[in-house]
Amino acid sequence: MSDRPKAPKELDVIADVVLAYKPKPKSEPAKKRKKKAKAHKTQEKQPESHPK
Repeated sequence: MSDRPKAPKELDVIADVVLAYKPKPKSEPAKKRKKKAKAHKTQEKQPESHPK
């Protein structure tokens, strides 16, 4: 089954970058979702870095 040659590491790195690409949101609802997700992410981190 493993007759195929292994891809070089450089090719794997390029493939990872290409597959991880996410285009910027263009529609208003998509922009709102991204903004909301970003705000939620910062709220989760805030209590740890800013104790009362």
